[in-house]
Amino acid sequence: MLKQFKIYNPKKRGQVSEQKLSMGHVQLLGKKVNEVYSTKDYNKFKFRGDNRIVKESHVKGLIENMKLRGWEPGSYVVINEKGEVIDGQHRVRAAIQVGIPVHYTIEKKAGFETIRNLNRNQKNWAISDHIHGFVEENNPHYIKLNNFIKEYKELKVTECMMLCKNSFSSIPRNEFESGNFTTRDMSKARMWGDYIMSLKPFFKGYNRSIFVRALVKILSKKPEFNFEKFLHKVQLRPNLITMCGTVEQYVAMIEELYNFGSRDKINLRF
Repeated sequence: MLKQFKIYNPKKRGQVSEQKLSMGHVQLLGKKVNEVYSTKDYNKFKFRGDNRIVKESHVKGLIENMKLRGWEPGSYVVINEKGEVIDGQHRVRAAIQVGIPVHYTIEKKAGFETIRNLNRNQKNWAISDHIHGFVEENNPHYIKLNNFIKEYKELKVTECMMLCKNSFSSIPRNEFESGNFTTRDMSKARMWGDYIMSLKPFFKGYNRSIFVRALVKILSKKPEFNFEKFLHKVQLRPNLITMCGTVEQYVAMIEELYNFGSRDKINLRF
């Protein structure tokens, strides 16, 4: 048995032809959602400051690919009604360099929230991209974090986040990427950051993640710990501060060095 289905005819735009297909086929037409446009008028596209940081190496790779294949079939960038690029800024930059049309669709009222939602589950957004985006949105906590990272360049971003939060615990990814990261006492964060940096002349592992976590854990949980006393012991016995494999081992090493030669020993382990 044959049944009639309506099939789109690309040669007759806006028209529909009829063709007989067997019952085993399904209708190919669906509901039209977004129009995809193509243009070489590059002035239509505006780049937002809160999008991820442009990686020139990625743009160069796209340029080489576009020179060989043109625009990737089936792909398009997303812009809003203002022409601001929401998704696909690397492809737009590459297409401009090659001189080929950009394929795009328009999503009205799209903004930073849309950018984050499009990239939330993708690996192409690094921690620095999220920080950059929220700084551009004038989020005060991310501005403080960004300034702290610039000030303590030898510390990893994740450790800077921990210090700014005055906590040795890891920051949940969802909390950070959703814009809900909050800083706490920044004076304490800088004091602890200075403590870590003061160990650089004596210990090559001063900025290792697990060492920083061990020290911050002690600083945040053991008020009886006096860092100046610990630093004095390090200066006297630098051979006793050694590389360890875990946070717990570092805590034990710090305790041993702190109590070396002291009558009043304190427990720093958890």
